[in-house]
Amino acid sequence: MKTLHLLSLIINILFYSLFGIGILSFALLIFIFLGYELGIQTTFVFSDKNKLPMYLFLLSLFIFYASYVYSLFLFKKNIDSFIKLQLFTNQVIRNFKVMGIIYLAGYLISILSKSILPFYFNDLEGYVGVDYNENSLTNLFDFPLNGLIIGLFFLVLSQVFQIAKFQKEENIELKQENDLTI
Repeated sequence: MKTLHLLSLIINILFYSLFGIGILSFALLIFIFLGYELGIQTTFVFSDKNKLPMYLFLLSLFIFYASYVYSLFLFKKNIDSFIKLQLFTNQVIRNFKVMGIIYLAGYLISILSKSILPFYFNDLEGYVGVDYNENSLTNLFDFPLNGLIIGLFFLVLSQVFQIAKFQKEENIELKQENDLTI
């Protein structure tokens, strides 16, 4: 149980810090896009030609980031359920499945962005103020937990918990039948 409490503490710190950073970053971007001068020097030069693509790009980054924060929230809920010894509930199984889908979708988005963004941002290099190279735009989509293996792991874990739940229910039924025959 000490390990679960330690993991819960680490996940809580990570979740709330990422949540706070996300809110502050989103508020800062809104102020910058609305034209408020915050005394921050940026290299972005917005013109009418590249405003919409940049807004869409930043919106996709926000959705990408928010999905990972939501995944941490689901993991936090599962750890809390484990501490309460509620292991094989439908909620835990659903949370693992949603987390697996989030990580798989993040992996696919990352792969697609690495193949599509270079073509698009080479045209906007002079307008946006960001040049495309291997260390700039694609690294924005690289998250340490992003990947095919972690997504598949959570999907397999949800299936294992589903099977264990069925086994537990079956064992309860067998025990009740056994008690009736005695």
